[in-house]
Amino acid sequence: MGELKLVSSHFGPVEFSGKIILIERFDLPYGFNRQESKLLITLPHDYPEMPPEDLYIAKHLKKDGKTPGHYFEDKYGDNNIRGLGYAWYSIHFNAWNPSFRSIIRGDNLLTAINALYDALKYDD
Repeated sequence: MGELKLVSSHFGPVEFSGKIILIERFDLPYGFNRQESKLLITLPHDYPEMPPEDLYIAKHLKKDGKTPGHYFEDKYGDNNIRGLGYAWYSIHFNAWNPSFRSIIRGDNLLTAINALYDALKYDD
């Protein structure tokens, strides 16, 4: 998958298994109690036509000493994934326009990851 190469060029090693993508080092925005987190992304069966389903980051994250409003450690998302030490982050892609001719001309995994970063940046 070409998108994995694109993502790894920005974030380093990326693991892919079935419909799950694991990024070992996802930088967190300023204000978090850690500088980075693992990022786990689940893809729907009709990806890339549809955006990623769920995004998970490490548990026990705080931003400016508080739990971000869209960050859920103990509910939502997949119980098995949360049991592995991840928290579900509520993010929705209102517009998703992949390009089937070129991954960099349309929405892709990097688009989703950048949207997550921006959401975390402004989440209080």
